[in-house]
Amino acid sequence: MQRMRILFTASLLLTASLASAQAPFRGVVEAAVENGRQLKGQVTLTVDGQPVEKRFVIRVPAAAKVPAWNGSLVIGAHGGSGGNSVDRTGKVFGTSETALDDVIGQYALAQGFAYASVDRDGAIPARGGLALTYEFTNLAKAEVARLAGRAPSRVYLVGLSMGGGITRLAAEDPRQVFAGTVIIAGAGGDLVTRLDRATKMAGVWKLIDPRAHIGMSSADTKMLAYAAAVGTPVEARRLWPYTGSGSAAALAQLQLATEETTGKVMVPTIEVVGTWDDLVIREVRAYSRRVEPKASHRLYQVEGVWHMSGDDDGVMGFQYAAESRMKLDKDIADAMGEGPSYIPTVREAFDHLVRWVEKGAPPPANQMVKPGAKLK
Repeated sequence: MQRMRILFTASLLLTASLASAQAPFRGVVEAAVENGRQLKGQVTLTVDGQPVEKRFVIRVPAAAKVPAWNGSLVIGAHGGSGGNSVDRTGKVFGTSETALDDVIGQYALAQGFAYASVDRDGAIPARGGLALTYEFTNLAKAEVARLAGRAPSRVYLVGLSMGGGITRLAAEDPRQVFAGTVIIAGAGGDLVTRLDRATKMAGVWKLIDPRAHIGMSSADTKMLAYAAAVGTPVEARRLWPYTGSGSAAALAQLQLATEETTGKVMVPTIEVVGTWDDLVIREVRAYSRRVEPKASHRLYQVEGVWHMSGDDDGVMGFQYAAESRMKLDKDIADAMGEGPSYIPTVREAFDHLVRWVEKGAPPPANQMVKPGAKLK
């Protein structure tokens, strides 16, 4: 009888624990993962004043691991509009709350950081995405405090592509919600440059489109003009059709854009971008030129890397879109997956950011670096 009472009491405690974990989260599944403990499920957030259900992941380092939890939390802001992650054939292999795992999520946990991310799962404008990220961050902080026994002392934000645009806005926010930020191939760098790029692309693309101009020389003046328009070398031309083929439509949509960043960063901020990234490279460089204060910003450009690293599983979604949805040549999708990686530089940049924030050690100056090479 005594044993039954003990088991019944333990059952009540477990039920209470799970109930606590699920408020305000729902459908929570807890599991042990490498280097820590993970919670996945759904959380109710707000978009345009309306409650919406979003998928989330929260991880904390295992109590017995070395290094133990360092007291800080990293929030990951994924690229794109979120939702399902697909491979090159279109098969779903995950959802976007784990999209940054191979870039920073798993690394952060292994280094002793708690980590959390939410699948925005919808085309939410950058400022709406920022509001959603702030709301999720507050909930994640509270849940990490419950799991780890104390509130995070610092919170960092790492964002890629559209998530990088959200991170850029957070870096400029006077409220300084995050202690520091890492922007990877980030959107929203400079509106004037973006409009100029889009206008020139739409005008020149039809003159170099490989579907109509087979075998055009890399030295052709029109080819060089397009390279200047997108900010990447002609050697990157295999990748150009992904953005070039839709440049006219993109220009029409972009002309409605009015939002601009301030260029004034309020927290230490490091950007990493590939030199073959014809989606954002010109805007990122323009932002670096006008950002203030210069002492609070760094830009590291990784040679020959496109918008996504070839070793990032997120590149498969681009390959699927290029081949199956856009009906582009297989060679273009191949080029996306064959490119080098900026992930080692992203992780090194993150390490520098942490030392910058926590120890006041400024990171290396702006520079261009070969894939895998150390910053100097």
